[in-house]
Amino acid sequence: MEFQIVISNKSIIMNKTKFFKGSLLTIFALLLFSSCATIVAGGSPKITIDGNIKEPVTITTSKQTYQNVTLPYVVQVNRRKLDGQRIYVRSENIRYRDIVLQKTINGWTFGNILIGGLIGWGVDLSTNCVSKPAQTYFFIDAKDTQEPQEE
Repeated sequence: MEFQIVISNKSIIMNKTKFFKGSLLTIFALLLFSSCATIVAGGSPKITIDGNIKEPVTITTSKQTYQNVTLPYVVQVNRRKLDGQRIYVRSENIRYRDIVLQKTINGWTFGNILIGGLIGWGVDLSTNCVSKPAQTYFFIDAKDTQEPQEE
């Protein structure tokens, strides 16, 4: 008994097409999921400002101004240039000491270097997700004021 295997050109073309689609899907998934820090910490960092101030305050960040809010309050800051970024807190009559942000390395960056390689690390660098605010909670004391400055 003899068996004959017939492979047509059509089946070879279909196998190449499936391989090509599968390869594209794999590459797309690697690019999409290789930037761990961007996925986990993407968006604008959130900072909580609390204090023993009873009156409403205006909080100004590089991203937005929040008027007549009571503390505690969560604000968003610009992810770019985190180090040295200032948050201004003022009431109608008092200007409180500025909050100066400092940055630290986002721990997800190291996982991304291992999992995502250079592509994922490059995505994290371009979105500035390799860093995060070193502190996300600040307490403002009502006694912690500075002389009002004209703008």
